[in-house]
Amino acid sequence: MNRSLIVLGVLTVLACGAGYWLLHHKLSSQDAANAALPSLTENAASVDRITLTNATGVLLNARREGDRWQTEVYADNGVQVGMFPVDREKLATLVNALSQAELIEPKTSKASNYHHLGLQDISADDSLATLVALGGNGKSWQVLVGNQSSVGNKSYMRIPKQSQAWLSDRAISLPMTNSEWLQQPILPFDETDLSSISRVDGDTWQIVRAGSDDSFVLTGRGQNQALKYAGVLDAVALNLAGLHFEQLLPQTTLQWETLTPMLTLDVNTAYGHAFQVEVAQTQENAYLRIANATPTDYWADWIYQIPKFNAEQLNKSLDDFLLEQAQEEAQEPIRSYPIDEGESPK
Repeated sequence: MNRSLIVLGVLTVLACGAGYWLLHHKLSSQDAANAALPSLTENAASVDRITLTNATGVLLNARREGDRWQTEVYADNGVQVGMFPVDREKLATLVNALSQAELIEPKTSKASNYHHLGLQDISADDSLATLVALGGNGKSWQVLVGNQSSVGNKSYMRIPKQSQAWLSDRAISLPMTNSEWLQQPILPFDETDLSSISRVDGDTWQIVRAGSDDSFVLTGRGQNQALKYAGVLDAVALNLAGLHFEQLLPQTTLQWETLTPMLTLDVNTAYGHAFQVEVAQTQENAYLRIANATPTDYWADWIYQIPKFNAEQLNKSLDDFLLEQAQEEAQEPIRSYPIDEGESPK
């Protein structure tokens, strides 16, 4: 083969390789330049602190300990009163979205126009922005997240202390209240974990089941009477185990004795837990607290504001379970008696 052709072939390969490297390097540099939070992608797994703050104060101040995320909870006077678990999936979704977010279109750099995008500094009383601060492995990141665009629902962003505002390539979901991302439901048990539930105030009743695959049955009062429908007792456990709260409150926030009592339930689980659920109300709201929990845990140390509708779903009397006497009689088969036809007419 001609030596000059070999040299030309080698040069062509080198030129193609150099061109690919330059193009790849340029694209990688461009991606890094457009990243909302550079270096977060390769450090996302090490994030162990997430703080969300807006004009009203701290929404979330979460810390990771092992595989458990918890946030600090404060009383109205600013004193920390405890820690409460946070929904890990929501935090993971946030970190993932921010690590991949890119700034795709520059917007205003004038502070007087920030309010149109919801990107005023959170020190402004009318700011709609949320300051997201992440930290871990000796690194930290901060970004202001504002409104979403009318077309595409993509979030506006601005790096603190930088004047340029941007449209990002995605929506960043954030909580509106300091309770929204807390771990739900209230109880850490499935309905199949509950073995007995007893109403111990007013119109008392007790339901029990032998195992998680069995249905609840009434014991004591009403145990031999027909139920309104199959599953009416199981619904009590389902409603209790699935109960979500609207707001988390320290025990010292409310004077429980000033509320109007609704019901008190004694609850036992298949794992040996025993506790009492108390529900009370005001004209506007309903509240729940856990008492006499054995063993105790984080969920037994708070007052929970719950929807009034859900409170009423727990507020059952014995009559709510039992078929009314008239209905029971109507469902009984009609008895037949032999008919003496006598002699046939002639």
